[in-house]
Amino acid sequence: MSLYDHVAVVTPEMSLDRRATLVATARSLEMTASVDEELRAARERLADLGEPVPSLPEARRRVAETEADLERQRERVATLRGRLEASDDETVEAEYRRAVQELSELETEHLAARERVETARERARSARDERERRLRLQDRIDNLEQTARTELAEAVRPAVDDAVRMVPGGDASSFSEATPVTAVLAAIRVGAVRTPVVLAVRRFPDAPSAENWLETPVVRL
Repeated sequence: MSLYDHVAVVTPEMSLDRRATLVATARSLEMTASVDEELRAARERLADLGEPVPSLPEARRRVAETEADLERQRERVATLRGRLEASDDETVEAEYRRAVQELSELETEHLAARERVETARERARSARDERERRLRLQDRIDNLEQTARTELAEAVRPAVDDAVRMVPGGDASSFSEATPVTAVLAAIRVGAVRTPVVLAVRRFPDAPSAENWLETPVVRL
């Protein structure tokens, strides 16, 4: 989130995520953290990871189906062979030859189905390995983001604390002790906000004085 997302509308009842506001203030000033480059690289690596979806159950079902078909066809070939041995009927011979051809085709299909199972197993292993890599990488990203937020918040805090002590109508000596309104006004003054901020508080006598102190355009309600 940009700093503007945190400070766009200033009202007496507003709530504030102080840490996120400090980080956004620092980022608005183009401040950097020591882990920014590593964090960027880690995010790119995470984005590059694929998402294979193995179909092992379907492959196994197909093996079972072709195996059943194969067994039935073998029985049929054996039956026709027995009939052919007991007879010189050309019709039986032709039927036997067709059955043998069909058996050969089923054997080829069954072999292909078994190969698909092996392929699916490899894909499943690859998917598990990739999920583990993704989890490790996401953990690394989370830790880097935490480090970056800590560095940025601490880097900008002294300037925001100084601004807090100068906020009109405020009586706090630090950002952490200030009311949400005082804290937000201090963050606006320190940070870089180009879009007009809506002020629904009476900390300034008029809009020009608010803009002069905050150093950003305002809409005063």
